[in-house]
Amino acid sequence: MSHTTDAEGNTVAEQRDALERLFADEYTGMVRLAYTLVGCNTEAEDLVQDSFVEVSRRLGEIRQPGAYLRTAVVSRCRSALRRRRVMALHPPEPPAGLATTADELWDVLGRLTEDQRIVVVLRYYSGYTASEIAKIVDTPASTVRSHLRRGLTALRKELDA
Repeated sequence: MSHTTDAEGNTVAEQRDALERLFADEYTGMVRLAYTLVGCNTEAEDLVQDSFVEVSRRLGEIRQPGAYLRTAVVSRCRSALRRRRVMALHPPEPPAGLATTADELWDVLGRLTEDQRIVVVLRYYSGYTASEIAKIVDTPASTVRSHLRRGLTALRKELDA
C-alpha cells in the first residue's frame, strides 16, 4: 500500500495529526487575536477558519505552522479592516427606481446591526419565516425573533424621527 507524502516525507495521516494538534493548540488564541483586531467574534472565527484552511493546504511546505497561521490571521484581519474602510467611504447605492420612502428605508436599514438587517431583509423582503431564517443563518429561532423585534423597533424609531 502506498502512502502519499509531502516534501518532508510526512504521510497524509501525519499531516492530519499535525493539523489537529495545531488547531487544538492555537484556535482559541487565534480567535482572540482576530477578535481584538476586528471587534466581531463571528468575523474573527471566520477569518481564523479561513487561515486554518490555508495552513492545511500548505502544511507540507510550512516549517513553522504556528507562525504561518498567526501571519495568515493578521493578514486576513488587515484585509477585513481595509474592506470596512472602503465600504464606509463608498456605501452601497440603493437599487435604482426606489421611491423616496424606499430610499429612506434603505438608509435606515443600513443603520441596523448586521444581524438585525439580515433577519429583517430575509423576513420582509424575501418572505422567510423565523424558523427558516434560523436555519439559513444557523441561529436559534428565538434569537432570530429577538433580532427581528429589535430591528423593527429601531426602524420605527428612525422612520418616526
